Amino acid sequence: MSEPLWRPLAHGDASRVAGLLAACERADRTGDQRGEQDVLDSWAAPGIDLAAGTASAWAGSEPVAYAVTRTREHADPVHEMTLDLAVHPAHRTAGTMTDLLARCRRTAARRHRASFGGTALELHVRTHGHQRWLAEALDAAGYRRVRSYRGMRLDLAEHVPAAGPVLPPGTVLVPFEDHHDAMLLAARNEIFARNPGSVPMTPVTWRHSVTGSPYFRPESSFLLLSADGRELLCYLLSTELADAGRERELYLANAGTRPDLHGRGLYRAVFTHTLARAKERGYRWAVMDVDSTNAMATGGFYERLGARTFRTWTGHVLDLTGGTDRRSVAIRPHAAPPP
Repeated sequence: MSEPLWRPLAHGDASRVAGLLAACERADRTGDQRGEQDVLDSWAAPGIDLAAGTASAWAGSEPVAYAVTRTREHADPVHEMTLDLAVHPAHRTAGTMTDLLARCRRTAARRHRASFGGTALELHVRTHGHQRWLAEALDAAGYRRVRSYRGMRLDLAEHVPAAGPVLPPGTVLVPFEDHHDAMLLAARNEIFARNPGSVPMTPVTWRHSVTGSPYFRPESSFLLLSADGRELLCYLLSTELADAGRERELYLANAGTRPDLHGRGLYRAVFTHTLARAKERGYRWAVMDVDSTNAMATGGFYERLGARTFRTWTGHVLDLTGGTDRRSVAIRPHAAPPP
């Protein structure tokens, strides 16, 4: 096998990268079914720079491996840069993996210095339970396995509560509308302000990744508000990957409850209402990925409602700098991602 040609990705590569991802999906069965437009949408995310932040290996006219680094908008106190990578099943050799991950390190370090010089840098990657090849390569490259997640699926034909949710007094449950967007982002940032690894999301990132995403389903996303509509108490936002070849799945993608209101049944009310509306809209499954340290997960909340684990994920982290600056640092203007 001849040595591949390495170069940055370009937008014109999207179709061939989608083909590479399809080959990986046939081998790994992770559920990643991105087509050409999905690839382009992912590359348009804030923090991605194809020319300066990617690497890809080519055998002739076809890509056999790639990696995309994504910077964050804040380092608080660590810059947690994420990696999206794929390697064709026929090219998962020790040499290719070593080369790819070394390029990730160099690219990440260079981008980090331009944005957050002086702060700590970590590289973050997730692997599916079927991607043992990648998990072992990350182990060999010095990554630590730091967190686990469970993908859970609930059959809406069997497990939706018959009765409507009991709402706490003085609250109202409404579907998402665009005029809620600023309030929802502010509530999200406040709710997750103390969560390890969480940084404030800017309106640009929020809109691209969440409420402006083509997969977002506002009619199946619900907010629990105070009776006067001025305070957001709890929310659950949903997405859907359109695929006519499968039974419809509603993905419960983002949720949050004000910390001072935990334990009062707010999330259960929003969650069960979302399931009931999803069933009415013709969805067969509700799907969620749950952090294994989440109190709702460890307490059996989802299992009691009928959800069952059908996939697992592991979070891997590589510390590239050691040491930590405890200040929150906003991204420098000259390094801001393109709109």
